[in-house]
Amino acid sequence: MLILSYFVVLLLSTLFLKKDAKKSLSTILKTHGCRYCLIGIVFACVFQAIWFLFSLVIGGSLVGLPFPSLKGYENYAVYSVVSGFALYLVFAVFGAFVEEVAFRGYVQSRIASRYGNIMCVFVSSLFFSLQHIHIFELDWIWRFFQTQFIYVLCFGIFAGYLFVKSNEDLWSVFTFHASMNIFNVSLPIDVTPAFSSANQFTTLMSFIFMIVLLRLCSKLGS
Repeated sequence: MLILSYFVVLLLSTLFLKKDAKKSLSTILKTHGCRYCLIGIVFACVFQAIWFLFSLVIGGSLVGLPFPSLKGYENYAVYSVVSGFALYLVFAVFGAFVEEVAFRGYVQSRIASRYGNIMCVFVSSLFFSLQHIHIFELDWIWRFFQTQFIYVLCFGIFAGYLFVKSNEDLWSVFTFHASMNIFNVSLPIDVTPAFSSANQFTTLMSFIFMIVLLRLCSKLGS
């Protein structure tokens, strides 16, 4: 059902691009070179290293997990962990593609054309964050804002900034997004936090570091 719903989102995004932005899907998927795919993967790897490092610095401890563990997505293992992991990989890659087409390719680009880069990054990131509220139950929504909202919002801000820095090359943010999705569930490492809000603090500090690092980099398109 999730994959089907993302097909619908992709279809709607394509229609909006054609009717509103006067762009085709093939236009926004045009790449400036294979290096942009590598840039996204490299930043995803850097984030994982920084996140674990910050967790250790503030007193957390690393815990080894079996591979594949499906940490946080155990319900995907309907028949077996292996089949569940394969299903998650499909969803992780396809979901990242659809979300980047919708929120960076369409929403961010349209806002940028009218209000500039700063506004477009924050607004598209907010829409991106709220889109992750899939279950309309008060308890679930409350847990989302307690545990996931900071991560998703910061993720969207960084992805939006990467999109700007890469001359709106969608493949840079897609490979970053897909790699992050895969790492989140496949890395056989978990962290025992030092205090209740340690993960949120670590996430915030890690993305701040990533944004500063990206800002210090020369323009990716040069």
